[in-house]
Formats: sequence, C-alpha cells, structure tokens
Amino acid sequence: MRRVCAEQETNERLDRWLVEGYWYMADFVRGHTRHPNFPRPEPPAYYEAAIERLHDLQNWFVTGRSPYLASYTWPDL
Repeated sequence: MRRVCAEQETNERLDRWLVEGYWYMADFVRGHTRHPNFPRPEPPAYYEAAIERLHDLQNWFVTGRSPYLASYTWPDL
C-alpha cells in the first residue's frame, strides 16, 4: 500500500476501485480487530500501530500527501 501511495502521489486522478480499497481496508481492519473473539497473539501496541499505519496510508493515498517527512523511516510492524 505504501508503494502505491508513493507511485500515485502526483496522479491527479485515481481509480475508484483503488480508493475504495484503501478506504475499506482502513475501516474494516479497525472494526474486525476490535471484535472480542479476534485472536491477538501480538501485544496490543502492535494492533494499534498497524491500524494507525492503515489510517495514515489511507490519508496519504486520498490526499496525495504523505503525513511524514521524506526522511521518515517506517518502522517494521
């Protein structure tokens, strides 16, 4: 998703299916992982960071502007 955001950053028009996909993933994952029966083998901070990253990617993809400086190093999740 991050690679596609970078590639589409200067694109004035986005395919609807891509925008819908980004929107869906950011919203679906948040709701799905909050379900009480969702298995959570990782610490809670992992899921919080992953959801935040999806939101940031959604924002970047839709606006065409990364919420981070170019020098930002994306941490592994």
